[in-house]
Amino acid sequence: MSREAKVMINQRSQSSQQGFTLIEMLLSLAIFAMLGVATYSVLNNTISNKEQIEAQSAQLTHLQRAMMFIENDFQQVVQRKIRLNGEPPIDKYFVAEPYLLDSEDIGFAFIRDGWINPVMILPRSELQAVGYRVVEGVLQRLYFNYVDSDRGEEPRIQDLIEGVSELKLQYFYDNEWQEDLPDDGLPLLVRLTFLTEAFGEIERVFAFIEETEVDQG
Repeated sequence: MSREAKVMINQRSQSSQQGFTLIEMLLSLAIFAMLGVATYSVLNNTISNKEQIEAQSAQLTHLQRAMMFIENDFQQVVQRKIRLNGEPPIDKYFVAEPYLLDSEDIGFAFIRDGWINPVMILPRSELQAVGYRVVEGVLQRLYFNYVDSDRGEEPRIQDLIEGVSELKLQYFYDNEWQEDLPDDGLPLLVRLTFLTEAFGEIERVFAFIEETEVDQG
């Protein structure tokens, strides 16, 4: 083989090797790009899942806190007639009506005992007027500084759960569940049902502890 032919073959061989290296580099870049996209996707999904878990955990905490408030209030209900906004006392120990307390749904109110006031240091009793309502989809707990609220007195408001609708109460007495409160006294049990955006339908049953009637004072 002549020298010129050998030179041409070597040039073609070098050219082929250079072309293969370039393709290799392009393939490597493509693979790294795909790995980068896959890694980002996995990381993004992990972060998104973590945020969802944290949000659900916070919502569950709010739900448990709300149920604790309601249960604690119901366990200390007293048989004392309710007086709201300076009006004459309502002839009930427990009131539940549509739009009560400016609720968008059912609102309910009652008097509870156990609002601690050591040695009567504050100018109030240990009785507390408490109410629950739904405003803009938020279940709220309301309470007043004095057991008989004056006209125009603004309650203290605690937001409990977001995304609440279709609040419903049922009462157990005379050996059956009923839609209306008893004419006298308190029911044995109250069943509270409502819908939440996070957990769907929530249902809890609360017991009233037997109490003697408290003087209006």
